[in-house]
Amino acid sequence: MGLGRERGGRLRRGFLVGVGGVIVSSCGDWTRPGESSSAAPHRSAESAWVRTYDPSRADNGYTLTLWRREEPVLLDMQGRIVHRWPDVRMKSRVRLLPGGSILGIGRGRAVLEVDWHGRTVWSHRTEGAFPHHDVVRLANGNTLVVLKVPEDPGDVLEEVAASGEVMWRWIAMDHLSELLPAEVEAGDVTHINSVQELPENPWFAAGDERFRPGNILVSARNLNMALIVDRSSSAVVWSTSTNLDHQHEALMNPPDSSAPGWIQIFNNRRRSFGSDRQSEILEIDPISDEVRWRYRTPGFFTSTGGTQQLLGNDNMLITSTRGRRVFEVDRDGGIAWEWTPPFQPVRALRYRGDFDPLLRSLPRSELHAVQPTTDAPYLDPETYRFARRGARRQIKLDGHERTVLREPSTCRNLPIPEAAELQLAWGVDVAGWRRSAGLRAMEFVVRIDASGALEDVPVGTTAPRILLRDRVQEHALEAPLWRTADLDLSDLASTRVRLCVAIEALDAVDGPGDVRFGYWQQPVIVSTVGPGLDEQVAGSAGEEEEVRREHLRTMGYVD
Repeated sequence: MGLGRERGGRLRRGFLVGVGGVIVSSCGDWTRPGESSSAAPHRSAESAWVRTYDPSRADNGYTLTLWRREEPVLLDMQGRIVHRWPDVRMKSRVRLLPGGSILGIGRGRAVLEVDWHGRTVWSHRTEGAFPHHDVVRLANGNTLVVLKVPEDPGDVLEEVAASGEVMWRWIAMDHLSELLPAEVEAGDVTHINSVQELPENPWFAAGDERFRPGNILVSARNLNMALIVDRSSSAVVWSTSTNLDHQHEALMNPPDSSAPGWIQIFNNRRRSFGSDRQSEILEIDPISDEVRWRYRTPGFFTSTGGTQQLLGNDNMLITSTRGRRVFEVDRDGGIAWEWTPPFQPVRALRYRGDFDPLLRSLPRSELHAVQPTTDAPYLDPETYRFARRGARRQIKLDGHERTVLREPSTCRNLPIPEAAELQLAWGVDVAGWRRSAGLRAMEFVVRIDASGALEDVPVGTTAPRILLRDRVQEHALEAPLWRTADLDLSDLASTRVRLCVAIEALDAVDGPGDVRFGYWQQPVIVSTVGPGLDEQVAGSAGEEEEVRREHLRTMGYVD
């Protein structure tokens, strides 16, 4: 399958000096000429981010997304911005409505509808609660929004009329007692990330009342569950948890699709971080709970975020949020369109040119095929992250706050991207080591086992290759002791490897030796032809920043 490189973003540059047999680099920022990390998008840059496009296989139209997670924009198939809402700021979700308005979650605690020209035509402020993740316009003209009340462990769904009157409210924790697992995340039990009003479907037509059009299909991420809420009784009438792992975007296929009534799910497979690191798109038969179609491939992984959309030609438009790309795949897994911006895209949606008269009025420009400029497979950046948050911890060392690995020695299975560089940092708590006894020296070692092609699952099939060996002796300690190195991995592009970092005790006086005063900072693999792992997003100030921080704490994203 066609996969490819990333473009734009950050790259470490610096003066190289030799220390202890390794290469150490100072840091600097690099951006594409003419590109700013916070400026409005450039049309030429946007076009360059379309890596793959086959006009004969793609579902041609316009893609709606949020520029740097804030500004709504419409892109044509060449990645050119054909319409913007430059004075509008939304987050998490934006949808295009018939008539050219957009509906989304605004800053603070507001749900907004904004017309084609950027004028707010309707808003609803959710006092005492945060709107998050999803908002939809219902068939009756009302608006359904997902809310999080800070002191409530679950989510709330509210249906709001144009007048602002709440017409229906569903409090998750009042209806889920029989479905809750033994262990739940206390402050954020449900973490609902999508809602859908059920369309016409063959199950209801055959007499199954659970699937009545108008009932609400919900994805509850922290329960690893998709469920259907009966609108009349508020009862949960259907659910599935089969093989789900922090999933997103549970959607029933429309009646005019090739498989009406099947339910699509973006299954993040967050727990696969320690194994194959692959997310997947599923289509499930809700009657038998069987998977009828699956898209999973090496290099596609986002532990959080992500959506999919079934297109009119039966392709799937996939947003890999942490993987920094939006791409369209056919049923055989072939990529018909791929957009790889230097920031994390948010819940992209494709609209055909005849969706609305305003879309039909947009100037038509010539569309041409785009072939990838490299044969190297595309790897979502998160597939080559070394360790998740739970495997790291914060310490204060030599007056600096540092994020270090919890274990002194650990290994991870990782795919290596094109033109890869391994960025390392390691050090010693000098004062602590001097107070201890029984260890005269320790050695920091980085080794790698290559297994060959990316598609190969086994790793460690070749002799270990030592990338770094740094011996630190107690009698030669100088405070502070903190070293860095950038190591070239370009010869391992498109292979799967087992990367290990270790701290080994040497010259122990008694017993195995205590290495608890040695630390590895989170190893980082970057592709030097694309962005690093740290996204650059313009911040917010004042009240909005405070609201955003409270929201993130409530949702369990930050401490």
